[in-house]
Amino acid sequence: MRKVVRPDRRYFEKLICCREGCPVNTDARGYVQAVAKGDYRTAYRIARGPNPFASICGRVCGAPCETACRRGIVDEPVNIRAIKRTTTERHGVECNEDLLETLKMAVGPGSVDADPRPEKVAIVGAGVAGMSCAHDLARLGYQVTVFEATEEPGGMLRFGVPIFRLPRNVWKREVDAILELGVELKCGVKIGEDVTIAELREQDYEAVLVAIGLQKSRMLDLPGHDQEGILPGLTLLDDYNARRKIPPLGRTVVIGGGNVAYDCARCAVRLEGTTSVHLVCLEALDEMPADLIEVIEGDEEGLLRMNRRGPVRFVGDGKKVTGLETRKVSRVFDEQGRFSPQMENGSEEMLDCDTIVLAIGQAGDESFVTGVSEIELGRSGTVVADRETGRTSIPWLFAAGDIAMGPGLFIDCVAQGRRAAQAIHEHIAGKDQADRDYAPFLDRGWITEGIRDNLQRNWMDLERTYPPDEEPARRFDAADIQVEHIFGDAQARDEGARCLRCEVETVFDGNQCILCGGCADVCPTYCLRLVSLAEIGMETEETRGMSAIIKDEDRCIRCAMCAIRCPTDAITMERLCGFEPWADREALVGNDAEKTR
Repeated sequence: MRKVVRPDRRYFEKLICCREGCPVNTDARGYVQAVAKGDYRTAYRIARGPNPFASICGRVCGAPCETACRRGIVDEPVNIRAIKRTTTERHGVECNEDLLETLKMAVGPGSVDADPRPEKVAIVGAGVAGMSCAHDLARLGYQVTVFEATEEPGGMLRFGVPIFRLPRNVWKREVDAILELGVELKCGVKIGEDVTIAELREQDYEAVLVAIGLQKSRMLDLPGHDQEGILPGLTLLDDYNARRKIPPLGRTVVIGGGNVAYDCARCAVRLEGTTSVHLVCLEALDEMPADLIEVIEGDEEGLLRMNRRGPVRFVGDGKKVTGLETRKVSRVFDEQGRFSPQMENGSEEMLDCDTIVLAIGQAGDESFVTGVSEIELGRSGTVVADRETGRTSIPWLFAAGDIAMGPGLFIDCVAQGRRAAQAIHEHIAGKDQADRDYAPFLDRGWITEGIRDNLQRNWMDLERTYPPDEEPARRFDAADIQVEHIFGDAQARDEGARCLRCEVETVFDGNQCILCGGCADVCPTYCLRLVSLAEIGMETEETRGMSAIIKDEDRCIRCAMCAIRCPTDAITMERLCGFEPWADREALVGNDAEKTR
């Protein structure tokens, strides 16, 4: 038996698993339920509140909220990411001409027209982490300047995510919205060459944030690695997204099993002059780090997977690669779950090819440290920084995103950029001022009330659905043909209705309970049990012989049958959760505070 605990406020907060799983604590439950009611505007307000890149999240987020979704214990998680995209395409930057309107839906310290402060902050890198930090600091009134080495902002959104998954206009509109706050953007300025971090400090910037990402593809130092025809994956993605002319790839092999590998392979298969694309990865199908939808769509597009094969050497004539030798992989992880692949001698196979694309990880460009020798670097060129605040060993220098934490999810970079903004504000304005500015934003408040907001009658019969997608044969008509579309209204509502309403809880009044056991008898998922206190290790001298009701939260489907069955009204169904300040309270809670009986 798992540990039995007495519930407190934090216990009920943690039951909202999707919100707990999101790095920026987006109340996915809230916008999913709003969509189930057809209230897309409220849904967008909730999705946009803590996330300056909500529209992008609806398309390319790794969706840790879905991994955490408790519906997944019952059958499959709610398709939260697709619901978000369906919402943002109705009210987000994609369709809203007034960018300030979307900015007004953000929740955080400061405001869209904050009183200007005299202090300047420099942000190096116009990717997700850097622009998220700029967004929050601008709301606090700081003079923020973002330096970007390339000619356009966006970072990995621009050159690392294929345009058939994320159109250029979407990420550009999200960035433009942040610039509307008064953020200054200087493109074509490479830190370490055009200007150093030390020189920025000399230009009276009170703090500098490094958020340049990991711009280099890791290469394999195998025999034959210096031959032509071996391409870094990020180079291929950048060229594809920029619509540069790419020489025919012919028979192509992509090495890697993650989302970047699939992005590379799916770009390659769309290029004129590609005759076949094999994806070689160490992992078995069920071990691959790539999202399942990437694997499914890759199979539909003709990618040829070679699972549990590892590269041994690049074969060629000394100038140009002509093949890849692989071995069978007997294991990828050791007994402790650590990455420790082993290959079987004698299992060699040759795969003929004209081009090999490497998508096995990324590393940082260390040239940015020029002139600041005291910056401490970690593995793969990352900056050593505190994971929560982004603080480095230099008081005025901060780091966020992949350059600080290593490759992670897009939403992780948003969270790190926002946390770095808070730390920078504390560094400049002082802890007391920062605490005052952030206290209203961080305090959700608390709601405990009766509620008669019934679940859709067939909510447990609804199966997870996916939005429609483009026919595989038509995906190659143009480089930016969108593969995934959005839910129709009825489909979105049904998918939203699958939410188990984790904020609605069974509340027990021990003074009313007569220990009849009716609640446990009627429970369809057997989540309630009547036990002695001795059985759960909570008996004392004063409570000897007494009983208790215990509940398995993972099994509860919020059907309210226990409350309906209770003859003494000892059980009520109540909404217990932190009130999100960006939500429309009336739309989400309703006026009916009557207890379900």
